Amino acid sequence: MNQTGNMQMYPAERLRVLLIRCRQKLEENGGAQRTQGRILKILYFHGPMNQKTLQEKLEIQSGSMSEIAAKQEKKGLVGREKEGADQRRIRLTLRDAGRADVERFQADGSRHHTGRFDALSPQEQQLLGDLLERLLASWEEPHEG
Repeated sequence: MNQTGNMQMYPAERLRVLLIRCRQKLEENGGAQRTQGRILKILYFHGPMNQKTLQEKLEIQSGSMSEIAAKQEKKGLVGREKEGADQRRIRLTLRDAGRADVERFQADGSRHHTGRFDALSPQEQQLLGDLLERLLASWEEPHEG
């Protein structure tokens, strides 16, 4: 039996399973808080955004997006405004309190992830980063078929 908990796997399937497990470990203890943080970070780095566009970027249900945005507005983290003539379109903007949260997380978050890769040497960390970037780049290329 191997680390993935299965007897024998094809290499591509093994990689898929390991990447999923790594993602789960990186995202542990997050849930809704993690999604709320992602919303703030996206608005911080990309500026005001249509709520529907943000929802699609996050790959969450529209009801969840509306609920989270309403909670963040109530906390003073984001602003929600009607966009144009279509009253259903909502534009989200980052408020000062939301900006401060992101900046605080950027400082604290880097410390939180520091020890997560200690099992790898600095050279191995660099190699893993390079391989993951190459893999992501190949997935983002348009494929014919």
